[in-house]
Amino acid sequence: VFLMLSGLHESVLRFVSRHRRQNFQRVPILARFSLSERLIMLASLILAMLFLSPPGGSNGIFTPFGVSAQNMSTQSKRKKLSLHNANHESSIRNIVQASFKNDAISPLKPGNHTSNVAIIVSSSRYWFNYRHVTNALSIYQLLKRGGITDDKIILMLADDIPCNMRNPFRGKIFPRGAYGGFGEDLMEGVNIDYSGTDVTVDAFLRVLLGRHLDGEGGDSLGSHRRTLPKTDENTNVLVYLTGHGGDNFFKFQDGEELTSQDIASAFSQMHELKLYKELLFISDTCQAFTMADEIDVPNVFSVGSSLKGQNSYASHTDNEVGQTVIDRYSK
Repeated sequence: VFLMLSGLHESVLRFVSRHRRQNFQRVPILARFSLSERLIMLASLILAMLFLSPPGGSNGIFTPFGVSAQNMSTQSKRKKLSLHNANHESSIRNIVQASFKNDAISPLKPGNHTSNVAIIVSSSRYWFNYRHVTNALSIYQLLKRGGITDDKIILMLADDIPCNMRNPFRGKIFPRGAYGGFGEDLMEGVNIDYSGTDVTVDAFLRVLLGRHLDGEGGDSLGSHRRTLPKTDENTNVLVYLTGHGGDNFFKFQDGEELTSQDIASAFSQMHELKLYKELLFISDTCQAFTMADEIDVPNVFSVGSSLKGQNSYASHTDNEVGQTVIDRYSK
């Protein structure tokens, strides 16, 4: 192929050189090349079709090195559909493995879903993290529409984005777009339990385990640093985290980190204390799935917006707000 392409290049150079010395004549383009030059061009074209054409011929004629297009397509699909990842075996196990076991040995037991509580965390500060607050409020409003009341939800927002001085629509936050201030407002009917500097790793873990300091806690609305309602072995728990993170860590306000070991330890204690029946853990951050790497207790379902080495991307920007308003996963 290299030799043929070199010959083609040489033919073009000779053609250009020859016609620079001669007057231009109105003759067909191929007639301007000699017979040998035409043969070199034809051979180069055939070889280019054989080796460079993408697979897709019905008989695999133009597939490189004789591998049929059908076989290549099948191999490609198998590669894309594979869920195997040694770095995330614990997470994959909690989600997928039990589905392929018979009931006698499955760690997942059916149960009612009438006793439900949730803790929702947006750990990012600053105006440019508008979308993280929107992510959290989207989940919050979804639960409210599903019938879960405020006394069953702990909402932690590290920054008061709706009241930020740069927000052109003060007191409102829009997941799809402002539409002149008439878009869907996620702040409607919101009850925030932790905000600003109260949103810390320590506070998050104390909420999960119900271990508050003196003068804190209580499960009634308006309590200072409110805890989850009393849970037991019949309670289903949702834990949702959104913000910035990386390989096995999740950032709180750029000042401290929650690690995958912290999460695993908290869930293990909850299991020993019989504080849940089923627990759904959702992480919406870069390399989100790594936050579940260390989890090794039953009936914990882990979901992440990205795998190890992957980023979690924003969805779209609203020109009126001037920021990206929501992430792709939460959208």
